Amino acid sequence: MKTHSGKFLWFCLIIGLALVLSACASAKTAAALTPITVQLKWLHQAQFAGLYAADQNGYYAAEGLKVSFIEGGPTADLEKAVLDGTAQFGIIGADTLITERADGKPLRAIAVIYRRSPLVFMALADSGITRPQDFNGKTVQADTGRITLHAMLANVGISSAQYHEVNMGADLEPFYSGKVQVWNAYINNEVLTAETDGHKINIIYPDDYGIHFYSDTLYTTEDTIAKNPDLVLRFLRATLKGWTYAVENPTLIAPMVSKYNPNADLQHETAQMTASLPLVNTGEDHIGWMKPEIWNGMERILREQGVLTTALDVTQAYSMQFLQEIYGK
Repeated sequence: MKTHSGKFLWFCLIIGLALVLSACASAKTAAALTPITVQLKWLHQAQFAGLYAADQNGYYAAEGLKVSFIEGGPTADLEKAVLDGTAQFGIIGADTLITERADGKPLRAIAVIYRRSPLVFMALADSGITRPQDFNGKTVQADTGRITLHAMLANVGISSAQYHEVNMGADLEPFYSGKVQVWNAYINNEVLTAETDGHKINIIYPDDYGIHFYSDTLYTTEDTIAKNPDLVLRFLRATLKGWTYAVENPTLIAPMVSKYNPNADLQHETAQMTASLPLVNTGEDHIGWMKPEIWNGMERILREQGVLTTALDVTQAYSMQFLQEIYGK
């Protein structure tokens, strides 16, 4: 009995020591991860699929990062968290980044995720409205899409006196009833809602009429780029890997969203991800890639529309350094 008791005691000691060492190793691994925070542009949804995939698939951890997210929303000050260091990275529209840069804020884009804007204009299929020229004499809803609307119609020779512009809020009933014939919408949101509600929709894409705006843009501060370029590189490399996964596996994204938003409608999130695919993976080049001519075009449009009035070197609003290192020049 004593012999068996002694062996059992040694066995327990060995198991206990192994558990302690394992716990210490886990604690050391967790401590080795650098915590960073990302300020999202909106509430948790498939719009940020690549970041969720990078987080949940371990791509951030593989780069030595522990990432947390701050939700955005209609009242959130998206730049403040990045400027004051609460967040190291953020997501905003490229046009907003340009105007903030013109106001003297030291922000710089490191990649563009939505390289085609989700902003479109929709009309009921039986309205006969299929192109911007058809907006003549119509009532047009334009809240978030005012700059794009004005630039697009100017490109096709329609003046502001030839249509009636309104801001009716988010309720789509005036559109369904025909009170408002054209509605600015996101192809991965309101268009899906209208179709789910049983309406056949004509979609007018501003890109088809010379208005090319980048949308969701990853950015950080000049200080972070200068002082911690390795952090920027590791974060962006993992994020782009996450977006590649999301593009290749769109039906797997909805459950990932629910980890951050338990009330997410999984069917809607899948539809949103599917609708976003051509915005992210344009087929032209790499996911996240940026083109100088698009940045120059956005600056020109913002100046023509009177939004941008101060001097600005738009080449300083973005950096290709990290994309080139990841993908090769």
